[in-house]
Amino acid sequence: MNDHHDNGRPPAGQDGDDRHDRHDDDPVRAPWHAPMRLALDEAVRAPATGDVPVGAVVLGPDGAVLGRGHNVREAVGDPTGHAELVALRAAARARGGWRLNGCTLVVTLEPCTMCAGAAVLARVDRVVYGARDVKAGAAGSLWDVVRDRRLNHRPEVVNDVLAPECGRLLTDFFRGPNPPSATPTPADPTPAPGPDTPAPTAPTAARDTDFEPRPPVG
Repeated sequence: MNDHHDNGRPPAGQDGDDRHDRHDDDPVRAPWHAPMRLALDEAVRAPATGDVPVGAVVLGPDGAVLGRGHNVREAVGDPTGHAELVALRAAARARGGWRLNGCTLVVTLEPCTMCAGAAVLARVDRVVYGARDVKAGAAGSLWDVVRDRRLNHRPEVVNDVLAPECGRLLTDFFRGPNPPSATPTPADPTPAPGPDTPAPTAPTAARDTDFEPRPPVG
C-alpha cells in the first residue's frame, strides 16, 4: 500500500494549467490543479449561507466527478456538514455503495479528524488537499489520521495543491467586513459569560476562526 505524499497521479483528462502557482512544474501537484479548481468553485458558494469557504470533489477511477460539495454546517445546522462529507456522501450515492475504492477526494483545506476518518472509512485511494490547517489538520499537519499505520486502510496524500489560492479564500473570508464570531449573538441561546458562567472556549480550527496560511513545505 502506498501512503507517500508524492506518488499520486490523477486519471487521464485531469491535468491543469496554473502559471501562478509555485508548484507549476511539480509533476506531483500540477496535474491536480484542474480538480482543485472544481473544489474551489464549490468553496466560493459556502459564504452565501455564512459557511466557511471549503469545497471538495470526489473523482472516480476514470476521473469523472462522482460527488461534490461545500461546507453547509451553518446552512443546515449540521455539525457534520463539512465539504468532504457532503462530497463523499454524494459519491457513495452515485456509486450505489459506501466503498469508494479507486476514488480520490480533492479538498481545498486539509481535512479535520472527522473528515480524515471518513476518507479512511470510505476506502478512497487518495486525498489531495490545498491549504494546510496547522491548528486542526489531520492529514499530516497536527495529526496524521489518514496515514496512521494502526488503521487497515491508508490513503495516499498529496498536499499543497494550489495552496496559495485555497488559503487566500479562507483569509479573505475571515478578514472580511463581517467575519464569523465565537461570541454569543441574539439568536444564540448561550448565556453571556458572567461571574458564575465560564467564558466560551474560542474555536481553533481553520474552519471556525482566523486562518493564517502557512507556506507550503517541499
